[in-house]
Amino acid sequence: NFRHDTTLTPGKIFVGGLSSDCAEGDLKEYFGAYGQISDCVVMRDKTTGNGRGFGFVTFSDYHVSERVVAARHEVKGRSVECKHSVPRAEGDI
Repeated sequence: NFRHDTTLTPGKIFVGGLSSDCAEGDLKEYFGAYGQISDCVVMRDKTTGNGRGFGFVTFSDYHVSERVVAARHEVKGRSVECKHSVPRAEGDI
């Protein structure tokens, strides 16, 4: 089930630079230390099932996402980039 977000979700961050074997559990374990997570997904290749190197984490509290974006992070030994998630325009894929 493909989710195409076109609405801004406060508290949702983009996490880039993940290793291909990084799973949702890894993100929940790491980012859960910052605050309650309401949603977490690692984007995967439809054919191989391997991680595509990025995912999304949504915090219940928007203020937690502000702190997370402002800091540096390392997940499973890799430095990752965290930014506020910006919804795609209708035509973007």
